[in-house]
Parts: sequence; C-alpha cells; structure tokens
Amino acid sequence: MYEHPYLAYRTSEFDQEQMERALERRRIIAERSDQIVPRPAGPVRRMLERMLHRGVARASAVPAERAVPVERALPCEPLAVR
Repeated sequence: MYEHPYLAYRTSEFDQEQMERALERRRIIAERSDQIVPRPAGPVRRMLERMLHRGVARASAVPAERAVPVERALPCEPLAVR
C-alpha cells in the first residue's frame, strides 16, 4: 500500500547513474567522432535494404500508361497492375 522510501531512493539513484553514463558516453563520442567506424550491415539491415530496394524497383517497373487511375480502380483490384 505504501512505498518504502528506500525503493524511491534506489530508483532515483539508478536513474541518476544512467544519466551520468549517457552524458559521459555523449562526451566521448563528441571528442572522438573521427574514430567512429560504422559496423557492417547485419542480417536484419541487409534484409530491410533488399526489401526497400525491391519495392522501389517494382514501383518504377510498371509503365504509367498501364497504371489504373485511382478514381477508376475498384477496391478489389490492384492500383498499379492491370
């Protein structure tokens, strides 16, 4: 029913430590920004890049004269493929 003051103190202390660590990390990053090397793309990033690039390629592959205007398209038919 009532919170013990120790719990609130520990929570505040933990939050303060987290903020101090984040501040120190930002300071180090700002001082050594020339030493930062981007990580190679992992499996998730590579998958997302393939999905995004494929979607762009598909959209540009449909000629404009074959695209169905939005006004004429029925809800059940696709907009760009006919």
